[in-house]
Amino acid sequence: MPASPTRRTQAERRDATIGALLDATIASLAERGYAATSTAAICARAGVSQGALFRHFKTRQELFVAAAARSAEINVEVARTAFSGEVRDVGGVTATLGRLREVVLSPTNQTWRELLVAARSDADLREALRPARLDFQLRMLGLATDQWGDVLPPAEIPALLSLVVNVFDGWAFSAPGTDPTAAPGRTQQAAIDLLAQMIVTRYGQEAR
Repeated sequence: MPASPTRRTQAERRDATIGALLDATIASLAERGYAATSTAAICARAGVSQGALFRHFKTRQELFVAAAARSAEINVEVARTAFSGEVRDVGGVTATLGRLREVVLSPTNQTWRELLVAARSDADLREALRPARLDFQLRMLGLATDQWGDVLPPAEIPALLSLVVNVFDGWAFSAPGTDPTAAPGRTQQAAIDLLAQMIVTRYGQEAR
């Protein structure tokens, strides 16, 4: 006789429900935006009742903050791959910057942008997001330090990371809905090439 399916434990069912809610929240924020992402829309997408949602998250804001933390985890893991590779020549840096562009323009990172824009006029949301935002920044800085720490002074790495990420974030705001996997346009590619040349020049200066 076929073996009966293994029943999930209560903890496994709880984790699966929370995971579905967080994934649905991230996707909804990226596709629909902050204002249109209601708990009803999230529950419909996740296949979870609103009663179940509020058993795990007391408020919509609490759910959004948890989704921000989840999106940060995803972004860090993807960025870890983006940072891999040779960074001592223009071609290597250009490739690294191209991969970072995909991370910043990704739908998952769009969740961050939606929440940060909303937090500009919502002090409670801004304060609630602060721990996740600081953790995300520190983890990204750690990746950049691992990549560039032997060729740039530690004090300069945060500025370099901020420069790169903010350039790409600016592209996301100026061209919403851009496919991150599509090749950069002519102007964007020229900017990436210029950044790569500037970074390698700086490496050379520090190496001497």
